[in-house]
Amino acid sequence: MDAVCIFVKYNGQWNGTLRYVGGEMKGILVPETSTYVDLFELVRSVIGIRGPDKNIVMRYGVEPGLPLVRIQCDADVKFYIQLKKKDVHVLNKFPVTIDVLDESAAEAVITALFGLIYDFLMEEK
Repeated sequence: MDAVCIFVKYNGQWNGTLRYVGGEMKGILVPETSTYVDLFELVRSVIGIRGPDKNIVMRYGVEPGLPLVRIQCDADVKFYIQLKKKDVHVLNKFPVTIDVLDESAAEAVITALFGLIYDFLMEEK
Protein backbone atom coordinates (compact mmCIF):
# COMPACT_ATOMS: atom_id res chain seq x y z
CA MET A 1 0.00 0.00 0.00
CA ASP A 2 1.40 3.40 -0.99
CA ALA A 3 1.69 6.10 1.65
CA VAL A 4 2.69 9.76 1.84
CA CYS A 5 5.04 11.31 4.40
CA ILE A 6 3.38 14.02 6.48
CA PHE A 7 4.79 16.18 9.24
CA VAL A 8 2.40 16.93 12.10
CA LYS A 9 2.97 20.01 14.28
CA TYR A 10 1.26 20.14 17.67
CA ASN A 11 1.41 21.66 21.18
CA GLY A 12 2.27 25.04 19.66
CA GLN A 13 0.39 28.32 19.30
CA TRP A 14 -0.76 30.55 16.48
CA ASN A 15 0.78 34.00 16.53
CA GLY A 16 -0.73 37.15 15.05
CA THR A 17 0.64 36.45 11.56
CA LEU A 18 -0.85 32.95 11.17
CA ARG A 19 2.44 31.26 12.02
CA TYR A 20 2.44 28.19 14.24
CA VAL A 21 5.24 28.65 16.77
CA GLY A 22 6.72 26.36 19.38
CA GLY A 23 5.44 22.91 20.07
CA GLU A 24 6.61 19.61 18.68
CA MET A 25 6.65 17.89 15.31
CA LYS A 26 6.41 14.25 14.25
CA GLY A 27 6.52 12.53 10.90
CA ILE A 28 3.85 9.99 9.99
CA LEU A 29 3.11 7.75 7.04
CA VAL A 30 -0.46 8.14 5.81
CA PRO A 31 -1.86 5.49 3.45
CA GLU A 32 -3.10 7.06 0.21
CA THR A 33 -6.50 5.42 0.72
CA SER A 34 -7.06 7.11 4.09
CA THR A 35 -10.41 8.63 4.95
CA TYR A 36 -10.98 11.59 7.25
CA VAL A 37 -11.71 9.28 10.16
CA ASP A 38 -8.55 7.25 9.42
CA LEU A 39 -6.37 10.38 9.44
CA PHE A 40 -8.16 11.81 12.49
CA GLU A 41 -7.56 8.63 14.52
CA LEU A 42 -3.95 8.25 13.30
CA VAL A 43 -3.06 11.82 14.28
CA ARG A 44 -4.78 11.50 17.68
CA SER A 45 -2.83 8.32 18.36
CA VAL A 46 0.54 9.70 17.23
CA ILE A 47 0.32 12.88 19.31
CA GLY A 48 -1.03 11.02 22.35
CA ILE A 49 -4.59 12.31 22.53
CA ARG A 50 -6.64 9.84 24.55
CA GLY A 51 -10.15 9.98 25.89
CA PRO A 52 -13.44 11.37 24.65
CA ASP A 53 -13.03 14.92 26.00
CA LYS A 54 -10.48 16.07 23.40
CA ASN A 55 -11.00 16.81 19.73
CA ILE A 56 -8.50 17.97 17.13
CA VAL A 57 -8.64 20.42 14.25
CA MET A 58 -6.27 19.70 11.35
CA ARG A 59 -5.07 22.52 9.07
CA TYR A 60 -2.25 23.30 6.69
CA GLY A 61 -0.95 26.39 4.95
CA VAL A 62 -0.35 26.65 1.22
CA GLU A 63 1.46 30.00 1.07
CA PRO A 64 2.27 32.70 3.61
CA GLY A 65 -0.49 35.27 3.83
CA LEU A 66 -3.23 32.95 2.54
CA PRO A 67 -5.91 31.51 4.83
CA LEU A 68 -5.22 28.09 6.29
CA VAL A 69 -6.94 25.08 4.74
CA ARG A 70 -8.93 22.96 7.18
CA ILE A 71 -9.10 19.19 6.74
CA GLN A 72 -12.61 18.18 7.76
CA CYS A 73 -13.94 15.54 5.34
CA ASP A 74 -12.83 12.73 3.04
CA ALA A 75 -12.55 15.06 0.04
CA ASP A 76 -10.16 17.30 2.00
CA VAL A 77 -7.96 14.30 2.87
CA LYS A 78 -7.88 13.14 -0.76
CA PHE A 79 -6.94 16.63 -1.94
CA TYR A 80 -4.21 16.95 0.68
CA ILE A 81 -2.73 13.55 -0.22
CA GLN A 82 -2.68 14.50 -3.92
CA LEU A 83 -1.00 17.80 -3.03
CA LYS A 84 1.68 15.97 -1.02
CA LYS A 85 2.24 13.46 -3.84
CA LYS A 86 2.88 16.27 -6.33
CA ASP A 87 5.48 17.88 -4.06
CA VAL A 88 7.51 14.83 -3.03
CA HIS A 89 10.87 16.60 -3.26
CA VAL A 90 10.10 18.93 -0.35
CA LEU A 91 9.11 16.69 2.56
CA ASN A 92 8.42 19.46 5.04
CA LYS A 93 6.10 21.41 2.75
CA PHE A 94 2.47 21.67 3.89
CA PRO A 95 2.83 20.29 7.44
CA VAL A 96 -0.46 19.62 9.19
CA THR A 97 -0.93 21.73 12.31
CA ILE A 98 -3.06 20.36 15.10
CA ASP A 99 -5.17 22.35 17.51
CA VAL A 100 -6.51 20.35 20.45
CA LEU A 101 -9.98 21.35 21.60
CA ASP A 102 -11.78 20.40 24.79
CA GLU A 103 -15.02 18.87 23.62
CA SER A 104 -16.69 15.51 23.68
CA ALA A 105 -15.91 12.71 21.28
CA ALA A 106 -19.60 12.70 20.39
CA GLU A 107 -19.25 16.19 18.95
CA ALA A 108 -16.18 15.06 17.01
CA VAL A 109 -18.09 12.10 15.58
CA ILE A 110 -20.93 14.40 14.56
CA THR A 111 -18.43 16.67 12.80
CA ALA A 112 -16.92 13.66 11.02
CA LEU A 113 -20.38 12.40 10.04
CA PHE A 114 -21.28 15.76 8.52
CA GLY A 115 -18.08 15.50 6.49
CA LEU A 116 -19.04 12.00 5.31
CA ILE A 117 -22.55 13.14 4.38
CA TYR A 118 -21.08 16.05 2.43
CA ASP A 119 -18.72 13.68 0.56
CA PHE A 120 -21.62 11.36 -0.26
CA LEU A 121 -23.81 14.19 -1.55
CA MET A 122 -20.98 15.55 -3.69
CA GLU A 123 -20.45 12.11 -5.27
CA GLU A 124 -24.14 11.96 -6.18
CA LYS A 125 -23.90 15.12 -8.30
